[in-house]
Amino acid sequence: MAKQSIGIIGVGAFGSFMAKHLAPHFDLTLHDARSAKAVAKKLKAKTGTLKAAAACDIVVIAVPVQKMEDTIRAIASFVKPGALVLDVGSVKIKPTKLMKKLLPKNVDIVGTHPLFGPQTGKHGIAGLNIAVVNVRGKRGACVEKFLKSK
Repeated sequence: MAKQSIGIIGVGAFGSFMAKHLAPHFDLTLHDARSAKAVAKKLKAKTGTLKAAAACDIVVIAVPVQKMEDTIRAIASFVKPGALVLDVGSVKIKPTKLMKKLLPKNVDIVGTHPLFGPQTGKHGIAGLNIAVVNVRGKRGACVEKFLKSK
């Protein structure tokens, strides 16, 4: 069975940390306004355009909160029907409102807030907590189940 695809938009400290943990389970496409090539090469993942990352089965927005609205607006027309869109921002009200308002109605939305950072998780993520907010659709429980398995 083919792996689902994940597009990670924003490959800074947390985006690259997350990519390392997702690479064994998903086909990754990494996009960053600067460069995601070094992280992609290390993980044997692809780099791609914003459009390519936003067209994956699952899209993770890992940009600073102040760039969230511009990023969501930029990807809205590229996200495919039935996709799951998540964010990993440190706040939830603004990002979840923006995703709900700006993304197509035919995509599921889950907000997440990892209660740790790359330094805390550098020796593994088992036992670390992540808040999960199901915004639209029914896949919040699937996200929780996947995270608990890790």
